[in-house]
Amino acid sequence: MKNSILFCFAALLALVSCSTDDTLEQEQAPAGNGLTAAIADGLHENWSKGDGITLFHDGQKVSVETLASGGTSGLSGSVEGTFTDSNPLYGVYPAESAVSSDRESMTVSVSAAQTVGSDGYDAKAAVSVARTVSESLTFHAIGGGIKLNFQMSGVTKVELESVDGYALAGTASIKWDEQGMPVVAETKNAASILVFNAADNSGLTPGKDYYISTLPCDLYGGYRLSIYKDGLVAHYFGVHQTVERADYIAPTDLVESELEFDDPDAPLVEEERPELDATTTALLRQYQQNPTEENKQALLDQMGLRYDKVVARKKAMLRELERDAKTPDLVEEMQEIVDEMVENRDIRLEQQFLRLIDPRNDDDLNDAWMVLRGASAPNAYIGYAPVTNVEYATFKQDFVYDAGKENYPVVNISIAEAAAYCDWLTAQDNSHTYRLPTDEEWILGAGHMPKDVTMNSGLVESGLTPVDAYSQTTGACGGIDFWGNCWEWTSSMDASGAYIIKGGSWDSERDDCRSEKSDVVRNGAQSYANVGFRVVRTDSFY
Repeated sequence: MKNSILFCFAALLALVSCSTDDTLEQEQAPAGNGLTAAIADGLHENWSKGDGITLFHDGQKVSVETLASGGTSGLSGSVEGTFTDSNPLYGVYPAESAVSSDRESMTVSVSAAQTVGSDGYDAKAAVSVARTVSESLTFHAIGGGIKLNFQMSGVTKVELESVDGYALAGTASIKWDEQGMPVVAETKNAASILVFNAADNSGLTPGKDYYISTLPCDLYGGYRLSIYKDGLVAHYFGVHQTVERADYIAPTDLVESELEFDDPDAPLVEEERPELDATTTALLRQYQQNPTEENKQALLDQMGLRYDKVVARKKAMLRELERDAKTPDLVEEMQEIVDEMVENRDIRLEQQFLRLIDPRNDDDLNDAWMVLRGASAPNAYIGYAPVTNVEYATFKQDFVYDAGKENYPVVNISIAEAAAYCDWLTAQDNSHTYRLPTDEEWILGAGHMPKDVTMNSGLVESGLTPVDAYSQTTGACGGIDFWGNCWEWTSSMDASGAYIIKGGSWDSERDDCRSEKSDVVRNGAQSYANVGFRVVRTDSFY
């Protein structure tokens, strides 16, 4: 009886011992020769026999190769030690992308200079990593990128830039989230520009998919694709997209026939005020025929897309100026422009929307009044040009000006004197009221100042010029002399009671002439040699 009890007790101890050993085996796998690797996502779909992988564990850096082709493969070589959650086994593919590791993270490199391979991407840049406490490594992509498919031939290079300066490539520290997926924790030697080269001078194959690999990156604020072909380059700007891990986004509205190729050394500027594209025109017509909130939002969304593309282009110009590091004043100016466009985005879109939906036609093409589209005032028009010396002299008989300057803008006029001129016009017209424009109305009339505007500013002239001297430059309403020559009074005031003036003058910096600049003010009780005024006309109701 006693012997039977002892035997059962010994058997029970042996069973507990085996169970404990099995548990330890699950939690802490000793290294051996049974290492395997599988591919879970990313551009790499299958292993090829002999693919190089770098393994890290407890200070060791071991180079191994896959033993077979397919989705899963055994690995050559072995790693010493025991793999635990606090001291795991790491893997990096391709092997040359591995940099270093510690027990909490690993560091890999994504190249900013990529050359396309036979599969349509640079295999060295499509980095995948693995972390395990067993002998089975499952590789996940750390980044994504851009997917391209050109129908045209001869594309030899594509340059990709995050216009916000975010990292697309560099030396990335990788950690793992709660779901066991790799995340980029930090990037050193960050590059916001990638160059993707064709394998040879024949260029990318038309109709084939190509992939530019990047780190995960927020490209919502914009990215630039510079497409090189036949010694020329065309720029495309994308917005409202984000590169997620293991995802390759495609440019949503890249139309090859609309690309404009130019000399690579040509400046990146807007050459004119862009016309409405086909999509915006169709959405505008849809809203005009059926003005619902849904149709309004669809139109505003499309307008916002186009607006953000303009901002992205400005940001790219800013980044280029920063890289040149030779023109700090221009960098500061461009930064102010970008900041203003971002800050006032919704206001400017609303102004553009009001202009677009304003159904009015000019009631007299031969008079000096232009439709002020988008204004809330009843049937508002704005003067074709600033008030001239000869026009002001008709009101004030004792006004004297230099001979030959009849068509120059009248200046040295206070707010009260400008208002008196407007009242005089109103007294002669039973149908209309005349007054100074508000800051917003002036902006509506002028519109955004084109980058290629020609005007009398920055001391290009020695003083004032006739209002039609630069008549080739017109505002959104079709009027002239909005920018440069002389500042123009508005009826809007700042918090201190000073009056906002608009448009800059002959001695102003170019940046001060921008339509949206509303922080330049003057004392309305005084008159100034470089400040004139323009008039708004609205319908009268009696």
